[in-house]
Amino acid sequence: MRVLVTGGSGFVGSYAIRALLAAGHQVRALVRDPGRAAKVLGAIGVEAEAVEMYPGDMLDEEAVDQALDGCDAVVHAAAALGVTDARTDVLEVNVAGTRTVVGGAVARGLDPVIHVSTIAVFVPPAGPVIRADDPLARPRTDYGRSKVAAERYVRGLQDDGAPVTIFYPGGVIGPRQPRLDAMMEGLAGALGLAWPMPRGGVSLIDVRDLAEALTGAVAPGRGPRRYTLGGHYLTWPELADRCDALTGVRCRRIVVPGGLMLALGSLLDAAKRVRPFAYPLTRDAAEFMVTLVPSDDGPAVDALGLTLRPVEESLTDALRWLAAAGHLSPARAGRLATGPDPDHEAPAGTPSAAGRKAGPVMPRSRLQAMVTAPVARMAGSAWFARVGPKVVPPLDRAVHRLSGGRFLMGQYVVPTLLLTAVGHRSGQPRQTPLACLPEADGSFLVVGSNFGRENHPAWTTNLLNRPEAEVSYRGRTIPVTARLLEGTERAEVWPRLLKTWPTYDRYVERSGRELRVFRLSPRG
Repeated sequence: MRVLVTGGSGFVGSYAIRALLAAGHQVRALVRDPGRAAKVLGAIGVEAEAVEMYPGDMLDEEAVDQALDGCDAVVHAAAALGVTDARTDVLEVNVAGTRTVVGGAVARGLDPVIHVSTIAVFVPPAGPVIRADDPLARPRTDYGRSKVAAERYVRGLQDDGAPVTIFYPGGVIGPRQPRLDAMMEGLAGALGLAWPMPRGGVSLIDVRDLAEALTGAVAPGRGPRRYTLGGHYLTWPELADRCDALTGVRCRRIVVPGGLMLALGSLLDAAKRVRPFAYPLTRDAAEFMVTLVPSDDGPAVDALGLTLRPVEESLTDALRWLAAAGHLSPARAGRLATGPDPDHEAPAGTPSAAGRKAGPVMPRSRLQAMVTAPVARMAGSAWFARVGPKVVPPLDRAVHRLSGGRFLMGQYVVPTLLLTAVGHRSGQPRQTPLACLPEADGSFLVVGSNFGRENHPAWTTNLLNRPEAEVSYRGRTIPVTARLLEGTERAEVWPRLLKTWPTYDRYVERSGRELRVFRLSPRG
């Protein structure tokens, strides 16, 4: 059969193309950038010449119509990915794209027409197991609403008897993801920084197993079908334990109450509405993390003759590739920092995987850099100077208290401590979360930025009046003595502070004052 695949330069679409070719199908790909698609396919061993490349966008009805001409079936795997997608109207993109591709294929009489949805359309779940006919969720983000709206449209076609097959995959993992999605970003971030441990869990499906399922569904005459394919369900502690066993490195764990995860997601959603920025945690993602339950994959496994890879194999290949690509530091990848190039079949005329040398691994996780840049832009904005002081410190103190002193929101972006100093007027202890620069001698450098406002923050006056204070850092409580740095000493540390948090320069410019810098040295 000649099969049109949308999203051929994406993670699922590229592997689907490889599986379809291996099964003997002719493949046509609708892609916005054929050159980029050729590189993505080449990375997993697919010769670009083996695929008919049709330049176009899923919103372009004329381009879609030309790509559909002469095809027998369609695999619709393209989607805009929320705040990380270049096109801002995600709701319109995903719904209109589905109408154009899936609706156009049904109108032409193609059979089957396969639509790749997500198990997230059922979250929060209606019962202890997710099934393909469960009621749909009511997500809050544009991306979530777009997937549900597209789902309702496709189900309407099924109700009319159209031969549409819908797949509901879980979190898709594996090697060589062209652009990290929330699942793979979260995997790299958790190992590189710390695992949040809320209630609930996650379903993991190998991208190669999903591609085999999509290929197995390319058979005419079976009518409308729906398959959940969440894959292996693991609680968060179970997932952390599996990664520890594979890497040989025990990752950090932070117990985070489910209610706190939901509150953090809601707060970030509110901030994104004021000033959009890319960060994987949303209220929908938090709800997914704390409420997800296993899915009933039996119908898909039985009907398509699938044998899912062990989750250890999928995690091994995913983590090894994350390390090789520089998304995960060698120290956190452990024994997976070296080894064979995962799941790569070199195209003809290229060096074999065994003959290539791995490129240099970035010392700092790309995920952390991706997170720091947009957060720094937000923190340096004028609107955040008005909102931040009212929201961030109280929330951070609550997070610190609920996590037993182990967690502060900012620590995923920059090192962060909680300072307890005595109020110079009240004589009462005052707690302030602060970005910090830990020093080799056990001291900490902190800056009185006050979010770039005109006045010095109160905690700096408190330390000048009474230098004895207390620091809570990564679960440890440390008595310290504060000393204001001036002159040459301040000038020596300032470049290092800017490297830790470049926004300090913007605070200086906006406030028109020299920011106070303190060294907090352990007493005794």
